[in-house]
Amino acid sequence: MSNPACLRQVQDLEKQLAQAKQQLNQLQSQSGDRSPDESQPYPRSGLLLSEHERRPRKRQKISAPRDFSAVRADLCTYGRGIFKPPQSFLQQQVHGAPHAPVIKGVEPPDLPPKHVADKLLYLYRISFHAAFPLLDWSSFNKEYETAYLQGSLREVPQVWSALLFSVFACGTLPQSLQDGEVYADISRKLFDLSTDDLTTDHVRTAILTSVFLVESNCKSAGWTWLGIAVRIGQDIGLDVQNAKESFIDQVINRPVWWTVYVCDRLLSLELGRPAMINDDECEISLPSPLDPEGRYDGSEKRRVGPSQSLLVSTVQVIRGISKLLKVLKEPTASPLVVQSFDLLFDECMDLFPTRHQINSFGSLDFHEISPVIYLQNARLTLHRQNLSIKNAPNARSHAVDKCIEIAKQSTRYLARCMPDLPGEATHARAAHDSWRGPLTSAANTFLCTHIWRCSLFLTLGAEYEDASVCAQASATIGSARAVNIACGRYLEFFLQRLALKLQDGAGSLDMDEEMLALVSGDLQGSADNSWIWKDMDGRDEADQSMQFSPSKPTPVTAQKDDCYAWSNWDGNLDTLHRLLQSKRQQQYSPQQARGPLILPSQVQQQSGHLASPVSPGRSETPQSGSSRIRIADIM
Repeated sequence: MSNPACLRQVQDLEKQLAQAKQQLNQLQSQSGDRSPDESQPYPRSGLLLSEHERRPRKRQKISAPRDFSAVRADLCTYGRGIFKPPQSFLQQQVHGAPHAPVIKGVEPPDLPPKHVADKLLYLYRISFHAAFPLLDWSSFNKEYETAYLQGSLREVPQVWSALLFSVFACGTLPQSLQDGEVYADISRKLFDLSTDDLTTDHVRTAILTSVFLVESNCKSAGWTWLGIAVRIGQDIGLDVQNAKESFIDQVINRPVWWTVYVCDRLLSLELGRPAMINDDECEISLPSPLDPEGRYDGSEKRRVGPSQSLLVSTVQVIRGISKLLKVLKEPTASPLVVQSFDLLFDECMDLFPTRHQINSFGSLDFHEISPVIYLQNARLTLHRQNLSIKNAPNARSHAVDKCIEIAKQSTRYLARCMPDLPGEATHARAAHDSWRGPLTSAANTFLCTHIWRCSLFLTLGAEYEDASVCAQASATIGSARAVNIACGRYLEFFLQRLALKLQDGAGSLDMDEEMLALVSGDLQGSADNSWIWKDMDGRDEADQSMQFSPSKPTPVTAQKDDCYAWSNWDGNLDTLHRLLQSKRQQQYSPQQARGPLILPSQVQQQSGHLASPVSPGRSETPQSGSSRIRIADIM
């Protein structure tokens, strides 16, 4: 007779063996068909998406026990008005519904002159389309030429007409051409939100409308239209992997969804708001590598280049940093979290080719560094969070140092895109023709605000030479982006405050509470991370005497806020040049006392410029008599 204890032990071992086999099978199914030599090691940070996580979640196949053809026909007939069949069954069309309604009941809008339209399409193609190939360009161009041959949009689907005018609107952005708001308004009027027959062209139109509004510095409106694009894409199944997906679906439909995904993540990070797309529910593979033109000649064996498209690189970076959004909801980030994300960002950087690495040399183009800028912005956003007053002084000082380090790295990328920039340029006209056009064309809201944040930290850290590179880039972009004007105006004010504090004999400014609040910039716009809106007891401070209106309920081109009338780019460059000269003078003669810092003319109170930062009734650090005379003379 066997021992009961031995039986129980054998049963336990068999149970453990079965569990081990089950785990092994699960791991093998996750790793796919890769051989052991091809398997990737676990990421150092533990946060970077593994190869399995990058793949779409595969739904379990369900085999029908019988032929349901008759049942399907009945459900399609009698279920109409109650539910829709899955998009995989409907075989969604690539370019709108087969019977998309044409414009009826109203006179279709007039087409702009052909030479104007051609220029707008060219500008759109070399700017936004180069990074986000939403359109199958050959098919879109064919429909575009047909519409102009007919001379009217009467026979064109209404949603395609809306798409065309949204493309026109975005085509005005690279060169700040007129009528962009007019084209966007026509597109919005043609966009029918009440229809239930939604197509991919609805998603394209909504996301381009969002892009135009964001680039026009109407971020709340752009955030709203981004939500429309997300919901329509989910409704028509763009986020679902189709088992019978054709090559056309891979080339044309996938970039549409991943463009929406990238915009969702970028704008969420920019505004400090939660993302709408859940990674766990995203069931579509990455887009196929495309040539920059997005051409498709109908051949399923089209040859593609060895390098991945810009969109694929951008998606890989954005998916790697999407977990950062949850961390940013907390007031501060712990050292362990910061260390983990630093490793994550290093691993994301390893995804780029050698020429895009931080320590590489050689010239770059502004269009190709956008994924790197997105990654650098995420780095800076993480460390900037620890400027909070909830952190200890040493942690805040370390956060400032890290932000300055990241800003210097970003400046290195900018300098590689601006090879002929003269040293210590003091005026905006120093931009060279070889990179002035590419910079203006590639400049979007996210690049402008990242350059601005880098400028603030570099100036605070007395890295005036690198700050001048950023200021020159901003000056070259100029009024091409509304947000860039506001950033330049803010930098002017920041330079004034910093120069006055240096003249007052202030030592290290990285622990000055006022300068820390100013260098944090748009961090103070976050409900979770801001601190200047609190009173001494931690309650929200409501000041009825202050009114803050970031935008007015008027058309974008009609906004006459004083922040959009600013244009003192040369003043910012001149201030940085003077600060650099003063720094070098002190380095050469450290034994001498700090000499007077002669502030440039932008301190003057002029129309369209900032007034003196010294507000009435505000107490300042006492100054010597000579300093008071000098500042008074300048002002």
